[in-house]
Amino acid sequence: MDTGETQEIEDLIQRAIVPYSDRPDAEAVACLIDGLITQGQALHAQVTAIPGTRRTERTAAALAEWSYFVDAGPTGRGDHANWNHARALARILRNLHSTRAEQSSRTR
Repeated sequence: MDTGETQEIEDLIQRAIVPYSDRPDAEAVACLIDGLITQGQALHAQVTAIPGTRRTERTAAALAEWSYFVDAGPTGRGDHANWNHARALARILRNLHSTRAEQSSRTR
């Protein structure tokens, strides 16, 4: 994983996990969700490629949750549902990112 990709993932996570009072407008949330899904799908594939014997239970849960949340989409309607969906994706992405970083450091 290159530094630019890592920074983009970290920026997306940071933008999503802010206090509710700092929630962006509906259009920005939609763009944020698109970015989270784009980066998350690539990261999901990388983490899925890690042998199961080297994955933690937390990682296995994050992989399953990612698939569920992407497939299900926001639960409810409106800006609040979309914002909660973005935050959930960001938390899962953070776990996948952490797993990938740990694996990368082990193989160096």
